[in-house]
Amino acid sequence: MPHLPPGHRLLFLAALVSPALALLAQTAPSVEERLKALEQQVQGLAKENAELKQQLGWKETAAPVLLQPASKETRMILGGFLQGQAEFGRAADPRWTGVHDRFYFRRARIYVAGSFTEDFDFKAELDLQGNTLGAATGQLARANEVFINWHKYPFANLRFGQVKPAYGGEALASDTNIFTIERSLSSDRLTDGRQLAAAVFGNVLDKQVGYLAVVGNGNGANVSANDNSKFSRSARLTYTPVATATDKFTVAVDGLWTTDAGVAKSDLGLPGNLFTGTRTMSGVDFFWTHGRFDLDAEWLHGTFKPTGALPAAKFDAEGWQATAAYFLIPAKLRAVIRDEAFDPNTSIGGNTIRTFTFGLNYYLKGEDIKFMLDYLSGDVPGSTSDGGRLLTRVQVVF
Repeated sequence: MPHLPPGHRLLFLAALVSPALALLAQTAPSVEERLKALEQQVQGLAKENAELKQQLGWKETAAPVLLQPASKETRMILGGFLQGQAEFGRAADPRWTGVHDRFYFRRARIYVAGSFTEDFDFKAELDLQGNTLGAATGQLARANEVFINWHKYPFANLRFGQVKPAYGGEALASDTNIFTIERSLSSDRLTDGRQLAAAVFGNVLDKQVGYLAVVGNGNGANVSANDNSKFSRSARLTYTPVATATDKFTVAVDGLWTTDAGVAKSDLGLPGNLFTGTRTMSGVDFFWTHGRFDLDAEWLHGTFKPTGALPAAKFDAEGWQATAAYFLIPAKLRAVIRDEAFDPNTSIGGNTIRTFTFGLNYYLKGEDIKFMLDYLSGDVPGSTSDGGRLLTRVQVVF
């Protein structure tokens, strides 16, 4: 700054600053504008608050009671599903022998699940209907899927709890997502249900290859004892060479090896439908999706060696199913057709049970609200009560 008297310096600085102050005064919002912007923000927050209250079901002056973790988990979910059914007709296969026309809940389940930041997750599911297809009475609530899982590495999850063995693709599929109301007879008779077990599973090679290995007690669900101090072992390997938005193909092989003591196995000609001895099971299945079309097929085989040599010292049982499904109306109406067979003893002729299924599934809200109708046409050798049976279901997942 040039050498100026003090008074002149002040005048010089004022001349420099005045235009800037004038420009700032022109661009700065007025008090009225600031109040208007603040009012708009408050109205937006009030609208969001009202929408959140509506989603939470908050209708009264008091705040609703919200589910909160009791421990330090980072996520907790309360969920479940209901499958209400009505059935009419004759016994399409032995599962409906002695079962009349009826209304009932096939499954009514509720669960709590959650996860921790330390790579642990968990689930505890209760079945309020006992999960039985037979004409049972006095059903009691019982534990269904219960586990603790460590998932730090996608290629090696470690799970302990009541889980399904690694045998049978249809058996491992979710109860809420299968195309037909009931699984095939061969799946019901040759695979095993949930049991106390330890499992390891994961995906490798860019998720093209998956595996599951399970070691369990081998004597069914809700049994804390082991029948003979030996463990059931099962393993499954899947390969998915194609996985796009419209096409997917997966093929799998699996097996199960166990020594049993009084395990329930129906329709195999066993005394009291109880098996004691050794079993060696094997299977192969594939699943193909192409646009609206789905094709699912499975073959299961088992070699049984009963200690009591009844019905034989050694016998083989096997079965298969092929299911095709097509969306007549995309994402809404699906037609299903299935052909299946079950041979409880391949060394005996004329004892194969054959069943055809024709179905329609209507998806009101995806799998969450679904209506199903299946007609089963069955042929049970030697039966005087076989024939057609109509199954209907409404499913709600919450």
